[in-house]
Order: sequence, then C-alpha cells, then structure tokens
Amino acid sequence: MNKWNYGVFFVNFYNKGQQEPSETMNNALETLRIIDEDTSIYDVINIDDHYLVKKDSEDKKLAPFIALGSKLYVLATSENTVDSAAKYALPLVFKWDDTNEERLKLLSSYNASASKYNKNIDLVRHQLMLHVNVNEAETVAKEELKSYFENYVACTQPSNFNGSIDSIIQSNVTGSYKDCLSYVANLAGKFDNTVDFLLCFESMQDQNKKKSVMIDLNNQVIKFRQDNNLI
Repeated sequence: MNKWNYGVFFVNFYNKGQQEPSETMNNALETLRIIDEDTSIYDVINIDDHYLVKKDSEDKKLAPFIALGSKLYVLATSENTVDSAAKYALPLVFKWDDTNEERLKLLSSYNASASKYNKNIDLVRHQLMLHVNVNEAETVAKEELKSYFENYVACTQPSNFNGSIDSIIQSNVTGSYKDCLSYVANLAGKFDNTVDFLLCFESMQDQNKKKSVMIDLNNQVIKFRQDNNLI
C-alpha cells in the first residue's frame, strides 16, 4: 500500500499524436497502468540550494519528489515543503487525502513564499489528486468509495476510522456525471485555476460504467482543447 499513490491516477488524457482515445482508455483499464508511463514517484527528498538530495524517509519535513513525464513536482505535505518548492518555482501535487481547506492553505503558503523569494509563478500549474466515483445514486457512489478506502484508513488512521473516511469522501468526488464535473470546475475556481487534476476511477465497481465515464470525459477534454486551439 503506497500512501502517496493509492490507486491508478490518469495524469493526462488525449494528447496530439496519441492513439485513438477509446483505445487509450481500454489499454489503461486492461493493464491497470498509468496512461503516462513516464510517471514515477521518487524516494523522499530534501530540497537543497543546488540539487535534490535523497534523505531519511522518516524526516517529517520532507516529501516525495514526483515526475510526470518530463515535468517535476513536489508533493504538498507541509508548509515547510511548499515553501521550499516555491523557492525554486517547482509546482506542487496536492494529496487526495487532504481536505480542501488544507489544500487551499498550502496553496496560499506557496504563493506567499513565492512572493517572498521574488519568484514569478504566473505559468506554474499544480496538480490535484482526486478519486472520482460517478453514479446517479450518490449514496451508492459514496458507499463504493468508502469500501475502496476502508483498508487504507484502517491501516493508517485506526483511531479515527469513521471521521477519517468521511473526511476523505468529502474531499473527493461522488455523484452524477454532471455533478462531478461541476464539483471539479468549482474546485478549480477555488484554486484560482492554477491546478490540473489527476483523476482516479478505481473505486467504481461497474467496469463498463467506469470505462464509459473515462471515455466520455476524455472526449470532453478533447473537444475543449480543440475549441480553444490547445491541440
């Protein structure tokens, strides 16, 4: 069980030059691999003035250093971590098990630190990890998400099982397709549109429904990019 990457997160949907999108989704579901196969999460690191040095993973001030393709990110685990990331204008990955309040607080700290270090972060794009369960019956979506997280929470936060699992469900995405899109759009606005999303659909138990949702969302992303001359 990997605390930092619990689930297969799809870090990019269709890009110009890739295979036909429905095939991309089928391949991803069949192999249970991340679409962008260059994605990796390195050992815990410390941000040095000149380079990144691997350190003892027990040091609470350190955080995983993440590569998504050719882009480098720092997992937003604490204010100290985001301060160091801002010093070098490194983008963040916000965790799926943090509340939105915690995520926004870390973003605010990052922005303040960037200003302190006179760093221009206008073009910095962060990533936000979200688990998504699409179901017209929201209670079913929540139950599936709860079932998916039960073992994880039992191992990591056994003393506050119910409170922790409820908090995680509230911090991720459940409901109808339209409601899920609205939630993500509203969340993007709260982050001043500085984040892209890493989406995980593994909690959905209906495999055909899961594939359909992923393809529909992928096609919607393609249309948006085409309409806005992004591809």
